Formats: sequence, structure tokens, C-alpha cells
Amino acid sequence: MNFNIYNIIIIAGILQGFIFVAVVLCSKKYQSKSTLFLTGLIFCYSASILIYILPDIGLISLTEAYRYLFLPFASIIPVLIYFYVIYFLNPSYKFSLTDKLLFLPFVLFLSVFIAYKAFILFGIEAMETITSTFKFWIYFNEIFSVFYSIVLIGILMVKVFKYGASKEKFDLKFIRPGLTWLKTMLIFIYVFVFVWGYLTYVNIFTSSIKENHFYYLWIPMAVTIYLFGHIGVYKHGIIKERLKIRNYINTNEKNDKKASHTNQNIKDFENYLINEKAYLDSNLSLESVADHLKLSPSYLSRIIHSHLDTSFSDYVHSLRAKEAQNYLSNPEFSKYTMVAIGLEAGFNSRSAFFNIFKKETGKTPFQYKKEYLKNDL
Repeated sequence: MNFNIYNIIIIAGILQGFIFVAVVLCSKKYQSKSTLFLTGLIFCYSASILIYILPDIGLISLTEAYRYLFLPFASIIPVLIYFYVIYFLNPSYKFSLTDKLLFLPFVLFLSVFIAYKAFILFGIEAMETITSTFKFWIYFNEIFSVFYSIVLIGILMVKVFKYGASKEKFDLKFIRPGLTWLKTMLIFIYVFVFVWGYLTYVNIFTSSIKENHFYYLWIPMAVTIYLFGHIGVYKHGIIKERLKIRNYINTNEKNDKKASHTNQNIKDFENYLINEKAYLDSNLSLESVADHLKLSPSYLSRIIHSHLDTSFSDYVHSLRAKEAQNYLSNPEFSKYTMVAIGLEAGFNSRSAFFNIFKKETGKTPFQYKKEYLKNDL
């Protein structure tokens, strides 16, 4: 056996990956198309590294690993990343024929390697060596997968950055997720793909690389992929909680606050913010509301001060704090995270939620929730 700190870290990561997959697949909370692709990604990455780590620690030879265990996971990993992100951004996305074609390279490579294993099983190929033909397909799979990853993840990054930059109208029926974490993860993965390409080139076309050089890729890549998985599942849980809260808004809540002002612009303003619930849009601004009402921002600010005796931001903060109070006082949401409640109430971050809520109520969200639910018992 050849154990060292590097392969111990890798083995621990592989075990963690398989446990992660089992837990997520067995939990009803995380059942969705996006998490299905995410767990597929974690499983395939863990399995692909396992194939290389077993010979390194001396359990089997590299030849045996290729003959009996090797499968072309490298060609499906970028596809799984691609569809995880697509379904994360748009859960109602419709799978097309073009989408299915993205799996074709993996299917073709898989057919080749299964056929090779069948040849060994039936004695057509020698069991002691890896033939030059099989070695060609191993190298071809590796080189193709590098370029395939560069193209697919590159396309994906363009989609994500365009999606993040777009300013779509707020829609109560749709949860728009935050993407900072996703952009960061994709950038790291993209850099690792180029490192993988360099190591693959050196490994195939020169003799200057050692097997443990791949540890410099495997370890940070494993950390990134597993972190990607954990954050992805956490974000899915947040969105699912927000959807349930949003459904509560649409079906159970009746806001009886009525506009009683004679100024028509103020009536339109309150109708837009209260009845249409525009205050739930974390990107709401005086300018965007003025644009919606076809007024100038300065005029809208003046009439809010004049008729409502408050500022635009204080008015919106008050509505959001009351919205959060409704959620915090509802036993149905007692186990929901403060992040989900704050985001669904219209705040753009956990810190903004806590600061503004305490300013409006004199209590932190945790204090308010604890006191209200305690008094309700």
C-alpha cells in the first residue's frame, strides 16, 4: 500500500462525495431536475477520481484499472454541469432534441469501452496488456473531454453572466436566484479545465509528468466540485422555501390596507407597491417605480413626502418588515431559514434584513420569532 497525505485527502473527498449523493437522492426535500444533475456530477467526478487513485495506493495496477473499471466520465461531467445550471436558472426548462445530442459523445465513448471489456471477457483481447487501440481511445476521450468542457462551460458562463446582467420585470410567480456564488464556482472550474488540458498534454505527448502531479489538480478541483454541490443543494433549499412562502402570499394572505388618498399618483403608487406587491422585488428603486408610473423620480419623491410623510426607502422598508413579520409569526415557516424569509420579504441580503427589521420593530428576526411563537402557544 502507498498511502500519503495527498491520496488520503482524495479518498476522504471521494467517500464524502458518495455519501452526499446518497443523502440527497434519499431526501424528498431536494428532489428536482437541477439536483438530479448535481448529484450525477458529484457521483461521476468521485467515480472518475477513484479509478485513478486505486492504482496510486497500490490496490490494483493501472492496467487493471483501465481494463475493469475505466469509464469515460470525463466526457459527461461538463454536460452534467451544463444542465444543472440550466435547470437551476429555469426549473421549467424543456429538454429538447439538441440537448439530448450533448450526451452523444459520452454514449459513443461508453460503447467503445464496453466493447473493449467484452473482448477481454470473451478472450478476443489479451488480459495482460492495454492494446494500442484502447490506449488511443483513452487519450482521445481525454483530449476531446478537455475541449468539450472548454466549449460547454464557456457557453454556460456566457448564459449565466447575461442572465445576471438582465433586468427583467419583477414577477411574483418566479424566483430569481442570486448568482454570485455560481459565477465564482464556474470561473474556478473553468480555470481548472485549462490546467487539466495542460496536464493532459504533458502526460500524453511528453514523458516529464509524474502521476502525483495530477494531485495538484484533483485536490482543488475536488474541493470546488464538492463545495459546488453543497452550495447548490443549500440554494435549492432556499428557493424551495421561498416558493412555499410565495405560494402563501398568492393563496392565503389578504392585505386589507387600502389607499385613501385623493392624489391619483399616490393611489397608483400604493396600488403598485401594495396590491401588486412590487416591494418584494429586491431590486426595486425610486427610479424603477417612477418609470413604471411614468413620473419623474424627483416628483414621486416629493409627493411621497407630502402625502405619506415618509421617504420612499422608509416606506418600502416598512412594507418589507411587515411582510417578514407575517412569515416569522406563521408556525408553518418556523423551521425555515432566515435567509429564505428575508429574501422572500424583499430584502437583498441577510444583513440588510436583520438591520432594517430591527430598526422597524426594535427586535431582531430571531427575537421576534421566538417571542411571537412563544406567546402563541
